[in-house]
Amino acid sequence: RATPSTSPTALMSLIPYTVASCSSEDEQHPARELQSFHSQSRGWQSSRFCDFPQEIVLKFGGPVNVQQVQLLSHQFKIATRIELFVGSLAEGQAEPPASGFEGIQFSRLRHFSLDCNERSKFQARELKTVYVPRRADGLYLRLLLHKCHVNEHNLYSQLGLLAVRVIGDGGGD
Repeated sequence: RATPSTSPTALMSLIPYTVASCSSEDEQHPARELQSFHSQSRGWQSSRFCDFPQEIVLKFGGPVNVQQVQLLSHQFKIATRIELFVGSLAEGQAEPPASGFEGIQFSRLRHFSLDCNERSKFQARELKTVYVPRRADGLYLRLLLHKCHVNEHNLYSQLGLLAVRVIGDGGGD
């Protein structure tokens, strides 16, 4: 029987990251806003009339085991679907590239859909918690955000995330 200090959930913690890349960003809502969520955070928004899908890649400080991802969506700039991928070094690759993703192998973890938010009259923000069903070791987390839900408030067909929290452990046993 697991004791509180040795149970798997006791080892999970919030994993810090930096935004390594994003397909586009609104200059008032850059992707770096996702790196430190607080009450004054503005979050990320795609550029106006962007191409879909949009991609955001998060880079961790070292190898991690991603166990859970929490995303807080904008109340009306909502993706219809989001896919999650974990990125690790390809076989034979000793170190991550200084820039870009050459030598990084991305494996698809899951995908999920977001509600169009009509029922709340576009007032509520959806917090989605995604559990990763298998061990997911990596140095990167890639989010692929598909087209936006069309609504009268999203005049420029943008996507928006207010927060992304990655939960797991140091991984790499």
